[in-house]
Amino acid sequence: MPSGEEVVVPIGIKKIYTGIPENRMSLTIIKYISADGKAIPPVVIIPGIIIMVSWFYKNITGHEVIIVSPTGYTNEGIYMVWLDHFIKHNNCGPNKKWHILLINKATYYQADDFILKATFNKIRIV
Repeated sequence: MPSGEEVVVPIGIKKIYTGIPENRMSLTIIKYISADGKAIPPVVIIPGIIIMVSWFYKNITGHEVIIVSPTGYTNEGIYMVWLDHFIKHNNCGPNKKWHILLINKATYYQADDFILKATFNKIRIV
């Protein structure tokens, strides 16, 4: 721990770990919460090419979508995977009631494939 800093911890803690940027991994998480407070499992985007089993802990439910991206950020393909996940967890479909989906700070939802799949499954993008 850098000198001059004070940290308050529970009594049982004997060692403190201070991370440095070089040994951290940043993740992108796409989360959905409905107006009534219902949340679906997240889509977690990990930078890289392959998924390592050692990255995961026992508290993963198995309902999350874990996906890799060379940049660690979203792309059109990942947004299509997320849309499938949204459709599955919100009971969307051509014979279901309409849903309104608010999307903030993303442009991939403007792709033709995304719009067609959303519209077919009665999802109105705003």
